[in-house]
Amino acid sequence: MSVKFVPLLLILAAALAGCSPSIIKAPPAPPPTEVTPGSTFTVVKGFIVPSGVSSVFFQDASLYPEGNIQPNFPYCELSVGAATADGVLIREGVFTVSNVTYDEHGIGAGGVDISITGFHLQEASSGKTYLMDCMLPLLSRGALFVTPAEIQGAVADHMELKVAP
Repeated sequence: MSVKFVPLLLILAAALAGCSPSIIKAPPAPPPTEVTPGSTFTVVKGFIVPSGVSSVFFQDASLYPEGNIQPNFPYCELSVGAATADGVLIREGVFTVSNVTYDEHGIGAGGVDISITGFHLQEASSGKTYLMDCMLPLLSRGALFVTPAEIQGAVADHMELKVAP
């Protein structure tokens, strides 16, 4: 082999090594933007966050105390802040989404890996703020985040979701 071809082969080998599929990484998928600020959750059936706890769970159109949900299906957790001795009454009314956050690596009920869509909610009548996290276990159908239909399925009977245009 001629000495002229050795540098050319080295350059070619280096260029090919840089094209290795293990080195090329796709950028992360952007989070969904289906439920945006301005969307609303209308409480159609009031409920109580019991005394001594700071949140309640919704799944399959039912309300559950903490720990009683099936972690393999979409669910939502409404947090009211600190637990109170008397509980917190959530009355019928409109809650507006003021901000949406996404976490692909959250931990849900029972320590299950989940993806979380977090909604910062503001109650129209009082101005109080709440946090509602809607979650999808990572083992479910390969999807990362809950869809509006899955959220509605979780909160149905208590709330109606209206996605802002």
